[in-house]
Amino acid sequence: MDRGFLLESLRSAIEAIKTNKLRSLLTTLGIIIGVTTVIAVISVISGLKTQVASSFSTLGANVLYVQKYPWVMGGAGIDWWKIRQRKDIGMDEFRALKEYGSSFKYVAPQITYRYDVKVGNKNARGVEVIGTTEHFPEIRDQGVKLGRFLSMDDIRYKRDICILGQDVVNTLYPDENPIGKVVRIKGRVLTVIGILKELGDLMGQSMDNVVVVPYTTMSKFVGRRRSITITVLAQDEEEASEEIRWILRRLRKVKPGEDDDFSINSSGAITKQFNELTRTMFIIMIGIAGISLVVGGIGIMNIMLVSVTERTREIGVRKAIGAKSSEILSQFLLESVMISFVGGIIGIFLGFSLTKLISTIGNMPFGMPIWSIVLGFSFSFFIGVFFGIYPARKAAALSPVEALRYE
Repeated sequence: MDRGFLLESLRSAIEAIKTNKLRSLLTTLGIIIGVTTVIAVISVISGLKTQVASSFSTLGANVLYVQKYPWVMGGAGIDWWKIRQRKDIGMDEFRALKEYGSSFKYVAPQITYRYDVKVGNKNARGVEVIGTTEHFPEIRDQGVKLGRFLSMDDIRYKRDICILGQDVVNTLYPDENPIGKVVRIKGRVLTVIGILKELGDLMGQSMDNVVVVPYTTMSKFVGRRRSITITVLAQDEEEASEEIRWILRRLRKVKPGEDDDFSINSSGAITKQFNELTRTMFIIMIGIAGISLVVGGIGIMNIMLVSVTERTREIGVRKAIGAKSSEILSQFLLESVMISFVGGIIGIFLGFSLTKLISTIGNMPFGMPIWSIVLGFSFSFFIGVFFGIYPARKAAALSPVEALRYE
């Protein structure tokens, strides 16, 4: 096929589309919907993954949380009543992990409750008050930006001190340095010794609406008979998980073959569940998009068959003056691909616009991978070729004599 013929076929295809604008647009609706769906789903999932990865990075890498309840909810075969009957996680478990763990960098207890934090007539509501140890900054990767953090003596002597998150500072001491001043939590007066560095949001919830106190001081608020969280900064997450399981099963006298009566949580578990959820959603939406693309392809094949019928005499004339069957086939196939491509371009534009709108309304990162655009064009090309080949072959197979007799 020479270049001149290709350009002529392309011009002819464009003229055919321009002559029947409405018909061509209606024909490509399935392509438009399918490509729009593919682009939007891929882009939204990409943006969500970026947001989730960014959010859970605030929990720290290789950090495990030993708790009574699992983070990941749902799933077949989960006996929630049995989980509720588990023994609390306590200081015995913390001491065992601290003494026998060999693959841990740091181990710390964490007692967390929400309280109102007050100064005079100012009140920071629903603040996450965390009782922990001096290893909190290393485990959570969050130090202080002003003042100091807890020391071993603070914990040993149960000192009434605290470190404030930036949200609490903004509420209680917006125009002054809070170091050395006091706050009131559950009737107790605590002296402020530091301000934590900002962490931002985790899935829309502020990580800076927090107050940190010695866990021994926290015990004055909540008592000792409460389930705690044990945070572990691991050298290797998988190895540490197995070691935690081995130590706690022995300590808590879990028999061989019985399920663990504790949970080892991590950001990786939630990320894994999220990936499985988005994978399922992706498959479902791609299935719907596939149906739309097939419907669009059938529409293209139908309109091309109509076009072949309408242009039978034209085909006969062209063959009579020397046009080859391969050239007729290429011309109609190119026209089919062009119609499909127009639908693909519109679909990509609408997919981009829809994704931008969703990211703006949902306050999430905008992500539109280049490969999704390539995929949209690929779908368009494939549909145009696959559903255009039959009408094109039918046109190419017409006899010049019979075509010239057609009225």
